[in-house]
Amino acid sequence: MRYIKIFAQQCKLSIMSAAIYRSNFWLMFIQSLVNSTASILTIEFIYGSVDAIAGWGKNEMIVLICTSLLVNQLFRGFIHFNQNRFIGSVGNGSFDRMLLRPISVMFQANTGSVDMSCILSVTGPLVILVIQMSLLGAGLTVIKIALYILFVLNGVLILSSFMLLLYSFAFIFVKVDGMTGLYYLIMDIADKPKEMFAREFMYGFIFVIPAIPLANAPASVLLGKGSFLMTIVYSGVGLLFAMASYLSVRMGLRRYTSASS
Repeated sequence: MRYIKIFAQQCKLSIMSAAIYRSNFWLMFIQSLVNSTASILTIEFIYGSVDAIAGWGKNEMIVLICTSLLVNQLFRGFIHFNQNRFIGSVGNGSFDRMLLRPISVMFQANTGSVDMSCILSVTGPLVILVIQMSLLGAGLTVIKIALYILFVLNGVLILSSFMLLLYSFAFIFVKVDGMTGLYYLIMDIADKPKEMFAREFMYGFIFVIPAIPLANAPASVLLGKGSFLMTIVYSGVGLLFAMASYLSVRMGLRRYTSASS
């Protein structure tokens, strides 16, 4: 409950901060919205030449793309900036202040500032997602919607945990900004159907570089394309990377020496 209250206050302060510079806020929002729409329009051009890609029709692919955008924007809105601040603090000594606060380091590494333009930009993919599901005529149930939301959150958890796992190497190498490039690689793979990849690559993109669970898991649940076994696997991957990132940060804290001393 304590951490929920802290997180709520962080969101409140971010909204107040964004409201001060309204023009910049709406410009960032429009840019995010345009980027999201452009990604979806690309599918329209691709499916002008083909009927299906790896068994996914156009409307199903748009659902997958929208889901990938939702996970990406939620990650960017709530976590991305804070993790970048975390790796910077290890090198410049401001990480010492994080250690002095009576709050979990893991919580501080993942939360803080909230990018409201990214959060609001999920409205575009959400609207398109609802339209596509109506076009598909898919039988939506409360259980399907609930599972979809859970797996979207699981996707955010996996992405956040994987990036924090990489960033924890800052305790050893100090400068690990170059690892941010893996984030863009993951998001490039996340909006592709898992059926496109050979078996060995598919497993690699699930258990090593966990790109496939980010969007494939919730989209498959919503479209009824997933199996019970894969649902369990995707859930396990979230727990696996969450635990791995936690242990990696704990190990890093043991060898951390203040950069300000």
